[in-house]
Amino acid sequence: MRKVVIFNKRTNRFFGDVDLTLLNAQIEEMEGEGHEIISVSANTDLFGNLVSFTLLIELSET
Repeated sequence: MRKVVIFNKRTNRFFGDVDLTLLNAQIEEMEGEGHEIISVSANTDLFGNLVSFTLLIELSET
């Protein structure tokens, strides 16, 4: 089964960038649990600022 996840955690509460360190840590955790990351897409606002990432994950069948 596949699942879409939106990651939008920021380094600063309001004006910070998307926390890539936390994103990478969560991807490693999911891969360690046996999930496969199919794709990662960046999402931007109207002005081209990076606001989040969309991940397509295939859940392991156990």
